[in-house]
Amino acid sequence: MALVIAKSNRKTYRRCVFALGALLSFAPVCLGQSVRKPDPIDIPSYSTKATTIYDNKSATSPDGKKKVSIRRLQVRAEDTMQPAELVVRSEKTRLSATTRFGLDAEVLWSPDSLAFSLTGSREGANGQYGTDVFYIRGGGLVKIELNSLLETTFGHPVKCAWPEVPNVGAILWLVPSEKLLVAAEIVHHSVCDSFGTFRAYAVDLTGPRIVATYDQLEAKRLYRRDLGGELLQADDSCIRDPKSCWVMGNHQ
Repeated sequence: MALVIAKSNRKTYRRCVFALGALLSFAPVCLGQSVRKPDPIDIPSYSTKATTIYDNKSATSPDGKKKVSIRRLQVRAEDTMQPAELVVRSEKTRLSATTRFGLDAEVLWSPDSLAFSLTGSREGANGQYGTDVFYIRGGGLVKIELNSLLETTFGHPVKCAWPEVPNVGAILWLVPSEKLLVAAEIVHHSVCDSFGTFRAYAVDLTGPRIVATYDQLEAKRLYRRDLGGELLQADDSCIRDPKSCWVMGNHQ
């Protein structure tokens, strides 16, 4: 690797290091210049292809013609639910629907721009997270609810201090507007064995019905580039040796 140091005037110029990369391109790295990290609020949890949405930030469809935004609805101070109004705007229309998942919301548009999934929390930062799919049809939004299907299929594979349903998060459109890869994740806090681990399911939305199941290791092998940080950090040792991830209070 070749290095070239610029030294024109050390009092007025910062030194820059230029790294020769891949024989054809150079990448400048300036000493003393920090790389700006993305705001955590802009990093989706479940899918690298999703876009987080919140007040003043929307998710644009692949065809560039539609935008999804969200507006949190007022609730009483003692309420823990996070309802919101979901709005889809195009040049000529404004469509809206209500959702229970108004916190940490992320949108995953189908590549054909005819549908999108919304994943978000209805309570707090750990969940419960849920996912709905919305189709833009007949001048309105048609909702497909996935949580009951995923919660029933995933069940309660480990012991918990009390019964808990999984977080549900969309990962990837396998077939545009037809088939979606979705994760069911043990809620990421320490009342459950192997907390934070997950399985992934290919869901045919015409049912909806599950057509394929992937354990965590297989999902990471096949779809690693598509998994958000919440799923990538899931501990694989819990799958290979479940007892190593027991919460002792659950096994006294």
